Amino acid sequence: MAGVPWLTREGWFPPWLRWGFTTRHGGVSRGPYESLNLGWDVGDDVECVRENHARLAAALGCDPDRLGTVRQVHGRKVLLARNQEQARALRGTRADGIVLAPRDDTPRDPAGGIAALVRVADCCPVVVASLERPVAAVLHCGWRSTVGGLIAEGLRRVASEAGTTAAALAAAIGPCIGPEAFEVGEEVVQKFLLRVGPAVVLRRPAWPRPHIDLQLAIKTLLVRHGVPADRILRFPRCTVSEPAEFFSFRRDGHRSGRQAGVISLVP
Repeated sequence: MAGVPWLTREGWFPPWLRWGFTTRHGGVSRGPYESLNLGWDVGDDVECVRENHARLAAALGCDPDRLGTVRQVHGRKVLLARNQEQARALRGTRADGIVLAPRDDTPRDPAGGIAALVRVADCCPVVVASLERPVAAVLHCGWRSTVGGLIAEGLRRVASEAGTTAAALAAAIGPCIGPEAFEVGEEVVQKFLLRVGPAVVLRRPAWPRPHIDLQLAIKTLLVRHGVPADRILRFPRCTVSEPAEFFSFRRDGHRSGRQAGVISLVP
C-alpha cells in the first residue's frame, strides 16, 4: 500500500478485496505514538491522528470521513455495512467486527470503495472473506472476544451475506501479542480450555504463570467452524517483542498507539 506499509499477501483473497495489517510506520505522529498511530483516545495529537487516517484512507481508495469503524468492547457483536455511508454511520456503535457486503444492485460509488478497520495494540486483527462474492469482515479478536464467540459470529455473518458456507471462506490472522509474552492467570486459562482446548495453553518451568497462544486459538476456532486449514494465513509477529514495528499496550501502557486490520472492497 503506497505510503503506508502494511502486511498482506497478494493473491490470498480475490482481487476485489484490498486488505492488510498496518505497522507503526507511514504516519506523522511523534513520541510514543510514532508514526502511524490510528488511536483517537490514547493521548496523541488529534491533527496527527487525522492525517494518519487520511493517509490510510487514501491508500484504501476512500474518503477518510467514510471509513467504517466501531467502538470496540471485547464482545461478539458484528455489524453490517453495504455502502460507505452505512460504514461511516457505525462510528460510536459498540461492536468488535464489521462486515462489508454491498448489494448486487449497488451502484458504483464515485467517492471510492467501501472500507473498514479495527484498531489493535496486542489484540489480534482478523480478516475473513468469501472466495466467491465481494463480502468480507474485519474482526477485533482480543482474548475475551475470542473465547466469547466473535469468530463464529463473524464467519456466520460473512457466509450468510455471501450465500455460502464457511468452507468457501478464507481468513488472515494478523500480528498480536505472542505466546512468549501473553502471560495470563488461571481464570483465563480455564476459559480457553473450555472454549478452545488445551493446545493453546502453554506452561514452562521457567514461567511462574501459564501463557496463551492467541493466534493458534483463533486458527483453531476458524477451523472448528468450517474454514479449511489451508485457507488460513497467519502472520506470526509479536506486537510486544517488536517495538520498532508495532504498538503494544502490554509493553507501553496507555501511552501507546494503535495499528489496525483494514479491508476495502474495490469498486
